[in-house]
Amino acid sequence: MKFPRMVKIGQSFPSLGLADLTGELNRVLSQSNLRDSIKPGMLVGITAGSRGIANITELLRVLAGHIRSLGGRPVLLGAMGSHGGGNPVGQAELLGSLGITEHATGAEVICSAETVVIGSAFYGDIYLATSALACDAVIVINRVKPHTSFHGDIESGLLKMLAVGLGGPAGAASLHRSHPNLLSRAVAEAGMAVLKACPVVLGLAIVEDAHEATSKIVAVKPEDFFETEKNLLSESRRYLPGLPAAEIDVLIVDEIGKNFSGTGMDTNVIGRLRIQGAPEPETPSIKRIIALDVAAQAHGNAYGIGLADFTTLRLACKFDRESAYLNALTSTFIQRAMMPMTLPDDREALKAALRSLSGIAPQDVRMMRIHNTLHLSEMLVTENLHKEISDSPHIKTLGPPHEIDFGPDGNLPPF
Repeated sequence: MKFPRMVKIGQSFPSLGLADLTGELNRVLSQSNLRDSIKPGMLVGITAGSRGIANITELLRVLAGHIRSLGGRPVLLGAMGSHGGGNPVGQAELLGSLGITEHATGAEVICSAETVVIGSAFYGDIYLATSALACDAVIVINRVKPHTSFHGDIESGLLKMLAVGLGGPAGAASLHRSHPNLLSRAVAEAGMAVLKACPVVLGLAIVEDAHEATSKIVAVKPEDFFETEKNLLSESRRYLPGLPAAEIDVLIVDEIGKNFSGTGMDTNVIGRLRIQGAPEPETPSIKRIIALDVAAQAHGNAYGIGLADFTTLRLACKFDRESAYLNALTSTFIQRAMMPMTLPDDREALKAALRSLSGIAPQDVRMMRIHNTLHLSEMLVTENLHKEISDSPHIKTLGPPHEIDFGPDGNLPPF
């Protein structure tokens, strides 16, 4: 089979990262009047989630230092729902892989799956971690961005950290009993209920640009969580990176993993949800997706592999079914954990994908290769796709067309 030639391109996005992250966070904290809420000797919990938030270690370190300067005793509360296998050991390991440790942040890390019911929502019981209730004050920190499974006024952010993150495995499972179309409402309702039951004194909302750089830090009073997060979500949507073409025959994804997206591959990027009862996005339209490997930072949790059509034996051998299945059963989006057609290596996976495209000759296929769905500043595209998009001011050609080269093991080398 003759494969089409590829061209390396760069895709430019506005760079909005803060020049002095520590200085900005200190400025925000100094204006937040935390001194009125945190008194000497108070135990202050800081939420620590499982998402790969940029600069999270530095942000937590500075925040913990500020709390100590007020006389408080900061601790980090593992807040990740059912992630990390839904158990304290797995949660601590996952946080450690993100650099969130006591040594790096200066605050003890507390991971626990113990929760209590603090109320009810339209979908069922609302849960809250006992570790949060044991604190004298709680500060919620999270990135605000579009979610990969649902859309609405509230998606990923402070309220979801409260509703799902601090809800533990039981809270996550309860909330996900909602119909997919009602998940935004569920997060908002549960998050507001937890806000009233938990001693939350402040929220720190983070917005990142398309380069995964921290572009804004906003201190949010508890009574302003809903409206502020709603506005920041609209802002965040403008920075969401995407693919430079809406119609693609084959998309090759070098790595998937929860360090890139909660669904392994960002559904906003690939245009696939695979949620029963929820309509699929109209764009982008991708006929076949090949997931080649799972990132080392994901520790084998290849949840989201069911969004692909083809994969490789090396990914399948690393697949931590226990963690992925727990995510799938908790969310109820079971198709996302289903293993697609598995081929011995990259070459055979690509050949299978091309053979499956009825009526499209391999040399005419419109194909794209990306590192992952988070880092989209560089990619490979076929010559026909390059011709279509090269006139865009956001696209830069980084090299001449070249043949697809497989290593002796049949796998593609990094690009």
